[in-house]
Amino acid sequence: MDVKTIKEEINKVIEKYSLPTIEILDRELEIVDMLSERKELPQNILVALRRRFTEIMYSWINFLHSLIMPNPQSIISNKDAEAFSEKEKENIYKLMAELAKMTRESTSFEAKKGQPKEEAKFIRDNFSRFIEIKKELAELNKKVVEHWEKEIYSK
Repeated sequence: MDVKTIKEEINKVIEKYSLPTIEILDRELEIVDMLSERKELPQNILVALRRRFTEIMYSWINFLHSLIMPNPQSIISNKDAEAFSEKEKENIYKLMAELAKMTRESTSFEAKKGQPKEEAKFIRDNFSRFIEIKKELAELNKKVVEHWEKEIYSK
């Protein structure tokens, strides 16, 4: 599917539901690339946007979860977790809980189809907060990388 058509269709949804701009949505969700890999556009682009948003939040939840409760069978997970104090892990838990709440709210739309206004409101209400949370996630990831650098260069 061509990018121009995809952007036009996404923009129709954005305008109809007052969503963030296509530039912001695409930067954060890579929605244009995702949809261009398909043979045809989904029937409901709004649902595709919400689902993609949810997928990305789930990936961050998994990252945060591994920092506070590392898999005992994973050296990598355990080393990542060593970078944080118990107090920091409490803050990580709060971020994870906030993302978990958002994903559970999103998942509830799967059980109650046909609520586009509510789905759009979900995206509007949670997307800007997610952008703020991503700044904190970037700092956490930076700390993990720095911890690994110490591990590499201290030996």
